[in-house]
Amino acid sequence: MTKLKVGLIGLGNVSEVHLEAYKNVNQIEVIAGAEIEKDRLNQMVKKWNFRGYIDYKEMLEKEDLDIACVLVPARLHREITENVAKSNIHVFCEKPLAITIKDAKKMIDTCKSEGVKLCYGASYRWLPACMKAKKLISEGLLGKIQLLMETSIGGGGVEIFKDAGEHHYPRGGPGGGMMGLVDHGIHLIDAFLWLTNSKVEYVIGRGNISGQAPHTEFLTMIFENDAVGQLVYNEATFSSDLPYEGIFSWGGSWDLEGNLSLEGRWEAHPGNIRIHGEKGALRVFYYANKLFFISDNKRQPINVIDRPMPGNFAMQIESFANAVMNDEDPEVNGLDGLNALKVLHAAYKSFETKQLVKIKD
Repeated sequence: MTKLKVGLIGLGNVSEVHLEAYKNVNQIEVIAGAEIEKDRLNQMVKKWNFRGYIDYKEMLEKEDLDIACVLVPARLHREITENVAKSNIHVFCEKPLAITIKDAKKMIDTCKSEGVKLCYGASYRWLPACMKAKKLISEGLLGKIQLLMETSIGGGGVEIFKDAGEHHYPRGGPGGGMMGLVDHGIHLIDAFLWLTNSKVEYVIGRGNISGQAPHTEFLTMIFENDAVGQLVYNEATFSSDLPYEGIFSWGGSWDLEGNLSLEGRWEAHPGNIRIHGEKGALRVFYYANKLFFISDNKRQPINVIDRPMPGNFAMQIESFANAVMNDEDPEVNGLDGLNALKVLHAAYKSFETKQLVKIKD
């Protein structure tokens, strides 16, 4: 089978996750990477054995790429995505799709006009525990979904809180830490839209501002099917979880401080989603690769496939590669990224106006 040729733009920490996942994907071959930090570029070229470029535009010009993965900070997504599309190369873009709604729409329009596919990096859809939860919900195990929740509370206090920085999110706009509403919560917004198979109708919330002191962030989504989604984050306080509330992770994960591990380990504060329906509930430990079903007379683990993170990134690129090879729409596309971004921005608007904000199509 002829493999699609892939180039990576941005070789920061997130690229390690993608490369670890991609090395065993039959449909693709990573042949090049671009990174403005020369030492990092040399390190990655030596480790992963691909051709390296300081200037990604030179890579686009010299390499015969089928797909370019945009793994740079979000503030650069629009510019780079447009340049990739104009080079007649299909685009995989990490989350969030863009900084602004306008930029996201322009990215989608440019890819469409240039005749290339745009795949949005909604990697939580490919985590096996989330995939199984989606299947069980679709089969009616929980009945009508009433509530979806994620909370992430912890860190080491305000003094050691680290803002993602203006190289990620422009100062004065939506931003905050790496495990807050913008950088992490955008995953859950998309996941809740996907799990409920419903649009968000109204939003109320508050998010942190890039370069400013952190606050408790929250987002309440009221879906058209009457479900409620709730996210609560605070990276600048201390967890109140007790030791026995942790779990052994079966795969890689990021901790509350944003530190990455690609191996299973004990997770004192494991990331998880709670999904409550009329007939029962699910506890989804998405990185630990574990799923539990709870009802009146059952408390049981549910088997999921053995492809924990970074396996989800492998399944994600496999899906996109198949879409390119078969000339089909990506399973997760630019519109999915735009819809998640609309909900995120509505949280900021609601806090500014002190009102519920209606999501418009």
